[in-house]
Amino acid sequence: MDNQREIRKNFGKRASKYRKSTTHGNQEDLLRMLKLLKPLPDTVALDVATGGGHTAVALAKYVQKVIAIDITPEMLEEAAIHAAKNCVTNIEFQISDVHNLPFATGQFDLVTSRFAPHHFYDIKTALQEMCRVLKPGGLLYILDCSVYDGAETEREINRIEYLRDNSHICSYSPRQWQELLQKLPLKLLQTSFIQTRYVLPDWFERMEVEQSTRQEVFKVLDSLSAEAKALYPYDANYITTYRFEFVAAKLS
Repeated sequence: MDNQREIRKNFGKRASKYRKSTTHGNQEDLLRMLKLLKPLPDTVALDVATGGGHTAVALAKYVQKVIAIDITPEMLEEAAIHAAKNCVTNIEFQISDVHNLPFATGQFDLVTSRFAPHHFYDIKTALQEMCRVLKPGGLLYILDCSVYDGAETEREINRIEYLRDNSHICSYSPRQWQELLQKLPLKLLQTSFIQTRYVLPDWFERMEVEQSTRQEVFKVLDSLSAEAKALYPYDANYITTYRFEFVAAKLS
């Protein structure tokens, strides 16, 4: 797939930046995840698109085993470095694609994915696969960048994301997430829509965005309606953004 080729290209050469990213490694976010999931010592977890390994390492300290997968070999190398720095030894790293998981049905107690679903070229298949490998009663946890409900924000904010990173597929709004999830054998236990910020220039520099593209991003923001601008304050130092977080249990 062209999208996966772009992911490997874009993130392979920048893998160390993502291991060191304070966004992906945000301790407040990770602690909130652990409080929501309450992992047990006998839990076997799958971390999808592990990136720099922040989620896998956070979980590994509380569970029996984590299998951490990614399609980008350089990311898995960085995740292994992160695990070693944290003296974590119960993570298995594996190159695998969420759209075709090489695991048995009902193999995992917990499946997680943070800051990754917006890259999945077929979100429905990806979610179906994550549900498939969950045990009945097992938990699915996702935290990802999101956009405000509405045609303009769903279109224009995703346009900004694609300008920065051409492997971006879609940041789904809460409305869109609800539509996706209601078709799956899941019971939603918790949802949150979280306002935060992209700190500039860090957000641009992590993807080595050219100055002309940065200007294009601000042109899109400048052209937003008054209603959308009220939802997305910005200046030279930040751009407002949102995240959608949920925990769901697989139905029997």
